[in-house]
Amino acid sequence: MFWFVLLLILLGGGFYFYQRMVALEREIRAEQEREKELQAQQVNQDTAAAPQKKESAAADVAAENPVTEIAENPILQFICAHPGVIQADLYADVPQLNKKQAQQMIRELVAAGKVRRERLGSSFKLYLA
Repeated sequence: MFWFVLLLILLGGGFYFYQRMVALEREIRAEQEREKELQAQQVNQDTAAAPQKKESAAADVAAENPVTEIAENPILQFICAHPGVIQADLYADVPQLNKKQAQQMIRELVAAGKVRRERLGSSFKLYLA
């Protein structure tokens, strides 16, 4: 009889702890889902704000004097001096900008209509527009 009662206590305790672990796991998963949703909302807000910044930057570039703009922009200077330069080669030739900054600036110049890109393999040839 003693062994039977001990077995029942062990089974009951095991079932109880199993249920507690399942409930804890559900809470953790729900918390992780809430964090993912918050991160997704933040990303959506950041991406919604980013096009406004790009549009304003492109408008500022278009408002400037073209000669002054070329003199102040190292990428435009290099493209003016070397028409048809390959974009991947440009990164090393403009040391004051890192690769990401140069890519962003080229995208803005293309959006503003200052630079024209032609596909060349995995890169682009750049020309003044």
